[in-house]
Amino acid sequence: MKVILAYRIGQKTMGGKAMRVDQLSAMAKAHLSPDYSFEVALAPKGARENACRRFVESCKDAVVIFHKSAASNLGPEFRASLKKVAAGICVDHLDVVAGPFEPGFVDVHIAASYESERNLWKGLPALDPTPGAQVRHLRHHADPRLVFGSAPENGFKLGYFGLPDNVVLPSKLAEQAVVPGYDGKGDVNAFIARLSEANFHICTRDPSPSLTRGILSSKPFTKGFNAAVVGANVLVNRQVHDAEYYLGSDYPYFVDSTEISAISEGVARASSDFGGARWKMARARMDNVARQIAPAEVMAELDKILRLF
Repeated sequence: MKVILAYRIGQKTMGGKAMRVDQLSAMAKAHLSPDYSFEVALAPKGARENACRRFVESCKDAVVIFHKSAASNLGPEFRASLKKVAAGICVDHLDVVAGPFEPGFVDVHIAASYESERNLWKGLPALDPTPGAQVRHLRHHADPRLVFGSAPENGFKLGYFGLPDNVVLPSKLAEQAVVPGYDGKGDVNAFIARLSEANFHICTRDPSPSLTRGILSSKPFTKGFNAAVVGANVLVNRQVHDAEYYLGSDYPYFVDSTEISAISEGVARASSDFGGARWKMARARMDNVARQIAPAEVMAELDKILRLF
């Protein structure tokens, strides 16, 4: 079976596309049965009619997995043509609610987090009322460029690895933390390497209240997954989607908000715990997270989705 992971041109340099299209395709080639073949393809704009026709022809008898809103590029005429020839059509919503598409166009709506899966099931009648449309979970993975267990073991080292606008970091902590510049685009190899410089990662995030067609979009716990792979503990607020699922409600470095006082207190608590019983208990939880998002676990879920077709 041919599987095509499709993106649109505006997503080309984005981190989500790199992980959920390019890296996912490479992981599938390495871990899934040779009965599958995997390709990455650009979904052209509808105005480029010849390119759209070639894209549709290349998708004959294939399962097509669109990255977020990539299918919107094709326009309704070419989506209808694609629906006739493809073995199946999926949309990987990732951290948005993609669409709108024509009712029945999507066979499987893919959720990258358990919170997203719940929200998509709840809102499916508004998103796609067609009988038979499904929601399936495909867990996110950590960046494969990370070196497993590479975080420092001697001494407490704080870091934040993400978009600067997404973190609340008191100035005193910022002075002592590893905070490499990042804009979510382009070549991030140097940025990825720096995740190994800290053994306590700030993963706090304010919850998003935005709704699309009545559905709350959800973000996978990617920062936590990356921290788990390098061997770091995390500071995270309980509102972060899936954090309690993966870490357990009694994980010692949860905070109840993203207020500066809460973050300062949480970092101070972790620093004083370093090397002790609570720190080691947190490390055991993070090791368990790393096992849950290992490539074999991610690919098992992808295999279940592909077996639907």
